[in-house]
Amino acid sequence: MSGQPNVKSSVFTLLPPLLAVAGLYLLVALGTESPLWRWLVRGEPVGLETSLSEDERNQATRLDAAFTRMNYRLDRVAAGQRVPPLFLPSLPGDLDSLDEIDTKKQVFLRLMLPLILVVNEEIAEDRARLEAMRQGKAARDEDWLADLAQRYQAPSTDMAVLLRRVDVVPPSLALAQAVEESGWGTSRFVREGNNLFGQVGGDITPAGDQGGPAMASFESLHAAVRAYAQNLNSHRAYEPLRRIRAQIRARGGSPDGHSLAGALTAYSERGHAYVDAIRALIRHNSLLHFDHARLGRQGILS
Repeated sequence: MSGQPNVKSSVFTLLPPLLAVAGLYLLVALGTESPLWRWLVRGEPVGLETSLSEDERNQATRLDAAFTRMNYRLDRVAAGQRVPPLFLPSLPGDLDSLDEIDTKKQVFLRLMLPLILVVNEEIAEDRARLEAMRQGKAARDEDWLADLAQRYQAPSTDMAVLLRRVDVVPPSLALAQAVEESGWGTSRFVREGNNLFGQVGGDITPAGDQGGPAMASFESLHAAVRAYAQNLNSHRAYEPLRRIRAQIRARGGSPDGHSLAGALTAYSERGHAYVDAIRALIRHNSLLHFDHARLGRQGILS
């Protein structure tokens, strides 16, 4: 009969907003460090770190034992074993208390490597889509290209220009810079703001009368790694790095940390001495082995 309200239609109309409100309440109830919040709200990957206890995530000795239990060893990764998807949001606060220097190094590198690999996967996914468009295997998406150009501070949506910027950072380079800038994960900037790479422009002020710029803070280690890669891929100071990387690719090679480190004189006031320090870290810690490391998929939500 005309004029009568359609109850079924009204219920279905109200259902989506009701579910959205219920979902929001659930997210708030779970808390900002819950896996669901990290994935849906902060856009972070979620993996096997959810299987660790709070003590294992926050105590370096317990985390080291958990890595051992998972059979996660760097020598095996260097030999081709996949890296478990462990994406810890922050470093253990007591990392500096580990007595064995080698143990401290091993914990830091094993914690950092999955985060670097997952950020590289995010970049590689965009690069693959870009390549498909350039080769005519996918339709050109102007809105997506405009967004990509904005994110990478590119002067245009020209795909050749974008491909020079949308590319991965060799894990050996990222690991060495994280070591150098954070003192193997023990600096105050890491503890207070997950700042692994010495990024400036935030609200963490230098201690005492040291002076210098305020340092950036990040919600998580993943956010810090993502910002670091974005910096190398977009800032005009690192155009030489992007040029060398593109030249290596044009020759059919794979960019490595030692080669690209030579273009980092602008990263530090130390200039060439900084480049030498990064290359020494790569060499002494055999970090080039990890440039071909691959991330495992057990239980990953990303």
